[in-house]
Amino acid sequence: MAKLRVPSWLQSSNGTANANGADEADRKKQNRLSLSGLAQFMTKGDQPTQASSVTETEPDTTPAPSEKAPKSSTSHMIDLAKKITQETEKLDKYLKDNDLPNPGFDVDAPGDFPKLPADIQRSRQEVVYATRELNALVRGPREHVRWGVWSFLDTLSLQLINSYGIAKLVPVDAPIELAVLQTKTTLDPINLARSLRHAMTNHIFQEPTPGFIAHTAASRMLAEDGPLQDWVGFNSEDIFPAAAHSLQSLRTHPEGTELTRTGFNFAFNTVDKDPMFVTFGKDPERAKRMGGAMASLTGGEGYEVSHFVDNYDLSDVDAKEGTFVDIGGSHGFVCVDMGKKWKKTKFVVQDLQKTVDSAPKPISSDEDVAQRITLQAHDFFTEQPVYGADVYFFRWIFHNYSTPYAIKIIKGLVPALKPGARVVINDHCLRDVGLENPWDERIIRSMDMVMLAVLNAQERTETEFRELFKAVDERFVFKGVSRSEGCRMSVVEAVWMPESVEKTEAEVVEESKEEQKVETPAEETKEA
Repeated sequence: MAKLRVPSWLQSSNGTANANGADEADRKKQNRLSLSGLAQFMTKGDQPTQASSVTETEPDTTPAPSEKAPKSSTSHMIDLAKKITQETEKLDKYLKDNDLPNPGFDVDAPGDFPKLPADIQRSRQEVVYATRELNALVRGPREHVRWGVWSFLDTLSLQLINSYGIAKLVPVDAPIELAVLQTKTTLDPINLARSLRHAMTNHIFQEPTPGFIAHTAASRMLAEDGPLQDWVGFNSEDIFPAAAHSLQSLRTHPEGTELTRTGFNFAFNTVDKDPMFVTFGKDPERAKRMGGAMASLTGGEGYEVSHFVDNYDLSDVDAKEGTFVDIGGSHGFVCVDMGKKWKKTKFVVQDLQKTVDSAPKPISSDEDVAQRITLQAHDFFTEQPVYGADVYFFRWIFHNYSTPYAIKIIKGLVPALKPGARVVINDHCLRDVGLENPWDERIIRSMDMVMLAVLNAQERTETEFRELFKAVDERFVFKGVSRSEGCRMSVVEAVWMPESVEKTEAEVVEESKEEQKVETPAEETKEA
């Protein structure tokens, strides 16, 4: 039997797993769709056993190959339940000891979990992972699949509630009679009631007494958090229809790489016309909503820009007063934070003209930082205009593009690169199945499916990033992938090293000359 890989989240708290550091020889080349391979799972009879010593006076009790190994005294359900109890008790104790509010569904419950120290955050995550697995286990495989496919209905009820602004119509401090709520919206009574009561199954709204609607903590967030409203709107009104048409897109255009032949294009009748971003550029309200949605995402756990700012070493660039170019950098929020940390580095923020024109002025309230940041209109599919910079940085860019487009973006840099220049990509990097914790695995894999639906794009593995740079130019030296604890985004880095290839080419020429010296006499003899 092949060895079973135990996911890192089921190991002891001291165990660590880093897919980015896995032995490259053990990895299979990935195709364009980033399918990593099938996970291996333990069956009920595959419980680990400990080796036991056998003395001369004791018979060997090792079961024959045809015999079944003894079952564990506890089931996997009980193991998961114990883990949930144990880790929840740690979490609860920390909240009580630090006089922090308990999580809850009531309207006055906190909207977010408080920031936790690393060990308590791990306990919180373990509870999330184990409860999800236990839920799937006790439902059974068939029921898990049968009702799992209905998850799109969660989006449907949220779509209606968010689009009609229902959450803002419900008072925060008291229930409202459903009949009265019906008078405040153009959504008809039947669909209003059915949407609310479906959302209640996800703890969004509650009905404390029949016919009266009240907020929960989740629905209050939907009423008060503008970026969250944008996130729900963007996902339910733009991505949701795109996902529903992705099958049609792939059946019509199986190659699945073109920006104008996506599920989004089929959903909104723009096939072979405009990519999603161009469509949004023509519709200011949708563009604004997407901007708010991205703000909501990047402000959430695992996506804070502080992970990059706090962990990426720019000391050598700062010492020589070098230049950092943020390509597709929007309004420069990364450079503003980097500029506060690195006092001598100069920054260039590049984006399309509309984005540059809408940037705040000044870009930072810190005058020293603002003076070192330059905004520049640039389309990253054209040649890079800033020559000789030290770092060319891309955050949330490459996952928007399939390989042919990604290659074009990097090729546009080449004429501007000096030896030693770094290309740094801050994006998801897919790990092998089983090496990611279950919650992050689901979010990152879901993002990969979103990229398929709206842009025919993809998240990539370390191998795919390596191959991407290799496909652009052999003179790129791939430095690898790193990721800070608690972050879902990785830092992918390659360095422009033209001299290394030149040396290799010279060696090849020399070897060719030597071969010719050996082969010439034989050729002459043959001719004679």
